[in-house]
Amino acid sequence: MAKKIRVRIESVAFKGYGVARVQGKVVFVPHTMTGDEAWIELMEEKKRYSMGRIVQMIKPAPWRVTPLCPSFGVCGGCQWQHIDYCVQGELKEKIFKDILIRLGGLKEIPPVRVFPSPKSYGYRSRVQLKVQGEKLGYLKQKTHQIVEIQECPIAHPIINQMLPSIRKMSSSFSQTKEIEINVSPDEGKGVLLLHFSSSERGIENVLKDFLQNHLMFKGIVMTKKEGNAFCGDPALNLTISLNHKGEGEKIKFRISPGSFSQINLEQNQRLIQTVLQFSEAREEETVLDLYAGVGNLTLPLALVAKKVFGIEENKVATEDARFNAEQNRIRNCDLIHGRTEEVLENWERESPDCIVLDPPRIGCKTVLDQMVRLKPKRMVYVSCDPTTFSRDLRRFNEKGYVLQKLSLIDMFPQSYHMEVVGLLNRS
Repeated sequence: MAKKIRVRIESVAFKGYGVARVQGKVVFVPHTMTGDEAWIELMEEKKRYSMGRIVQMIKPAPWRVTPLCPSFGVCGGCQWQHIDYCVQGELKEKIFKDILIRLGGLKEIPPVRVFPSPKSYGYRSRVQLKVQGEKLGYLKQKTHQIVEIQECPIAHPIINQMLPSIRKMSSSFSQTKEIEINVSPDEGKGVLLLHFSSSERGIENVLKDFLQNHLMFKGIVMTKKEGNAFCGDPALNLTISLNHKGEGEKIKFRISPGSFSQINLEQNQRLIQTVLQFSEAREEETVLDLYAGVGNLTLPLALVAKKVFGIEENKVATEDARFNAEQNRIRNCDLIHGRTEEVLENWERESPDCIVLDPPRIGCKTVLDQMVRLKPKRMVYVSCDPTTFSRDLRRFNEKGYVLQKLSLIDMFPQSYHMEVVGLLNRS
């Protein structure tokens, strides 16, 4: 029988765990928060820390709330539904600053402007559900077992309206292991991506009938080893509203299967505005946008700069970006298909005044030297992983680029995840 220990949670760490100390050793306790007093039991012992599990709450912190989802604590999707949303931004800011000091080696940190999400629930425009027989849901924490869901509180309402129809359909697909749902609030419709482990005969006819009888679905994509197949229209259309020169400006985006898009569309607009402000791009300047995707940042930057180059490795996303530039009549951007490392290594175009980058979770270590070689005056770094962001900041600082501004955009309420933006100036 595991021994019960009384603890007080001192803080919250990255990954969303509450932090307590037992005989001087750090103990991480999921689903707790600063100020909780509880009985816990130790579940896992490591050399530098232990993992605990809450057994009984003695005195809850004043910011503790009742989770909205009945699966919270079992499902691995959310970590913070037990914390009042009004303090989640503050917690993320503190975690972010701690990481900047510990991994980034920063002694002085610029003020961090935090942008909470207008919606703390119902914000996700994309979800991935696992399928196991007739079960449909998310993975249980740290297992491959499925937690069945009837609806998901953080998913967009359109997704939750689709779930009953998808549940009925999924029972007939024995080879479907994962279903991805992407929706466009602008269109009021969505697209399904079905990931098959092997081919199923006659599946196309079943899907065509499904589309005809369920008008909320505009298209279905079947992903197989031999390639993708489509039914209906697989592309989603979104509109971003921006404040440009004191006037409202709208940019339309097509997003095809295989192209990346942010899941919190309202916060994505805040992200774009922040990047535009940090870039300080002017009409006589050239901007280089790395990992450009469908042009989410490239096209808005083209509204304020003389010329924008966007580099994207994903061919489908590059095609979307070129289409988006054309449909919005944006002529001053050049969208380049290729690996960022290779394109920069052979860069012979004009040198950029500003580089904007939104790299994958691993960061920009492989392209950092090439970026510095181009000698931009400014860099705007967007990241969904504050740990790699902080490590890269340390490297940039060694190369003479100093952090000037910071923003934290809460793209992922009810979870520990965060989107951060930093402005670096050449010293």
